[in-house]
Amino acid sequence: MKEKQMKSFVKVDYNLLATTKLSSTQKLFVSYIIGWQKNGKICFETNNTLALKFGMKYGGMRSVITTLNKFDFFKAIKKDYDERTGTSGHEIRVNIEKLESFLAPEISMQNFDATVEDENHPLPAITNAQSEDSNEEVKNSKSFEDMLITYQLGDTVNIYFILEHLGYKEPDDVLDFVQKANSTSMNFQKFIAFAKNLHKDKNSNGYEGIIITDEVLANIHQMIQD
Repeated sequence: MKEKQMKSFVKVDYNLLATTKLSSTQKLFVSYIIGWQKNGKICFETNNTLALKFGMKYGGMRSVITTLNKFDFFKAIKKDYDERTGTSGHEIRVNIEKLESFLAPEISMQNFDATVEDENHPLPAITNAQSEDSNEEVKNSKSFEDMLITYQLGDTVNIYFILEHLGYKEPDDVLDFVQKANSTSMNFQKFIAFAKNLHKDKNSNGYEGIIITDEVLANIHQMIQD
């Protein structure tokens, strides 16, 4: 009994848990794949099976895999397509070394003595480091666009998951959206229409609740799968 209970847990590495580069669902899924590898096995499952295990719809699980596949540490290969059911299996692996490199914290500025103000030494190292940080922020901004999950208009989306991916970290914002929508899931076309209405409502007098900005609305439109 104890052995069965232990197998039902997914262990998440602390560095993976702490990163802000991945959503909670992505962290959990990566940890799930690593669990297979630690047991000397390779994960080979269909989208439907994985969706059931993670309490998600087929389209949501497909989007998680598609998005993670854009990272160099993650690799999912489609195999054994079944024309009768329209499904295929995925052989999924995580490169631990590349994942650790991805999770490595940025170089700390604490090594530099910010109190030194010698006019003959303008501390070019700090200037360079700050410039690199700025460039890194630009890269991260671009990569966010590259990593947007895509949906077909008929796909059912989980409100909690999609809002987290769009950058909403405050529980009150997410709960407000859910309460206004009176649902925790809906098809993507309805989600777009609802987000547009909230985007307009934010300019109304006395409006309170989640703010759908122009940037968020633009990101939502980028999530439409061609």
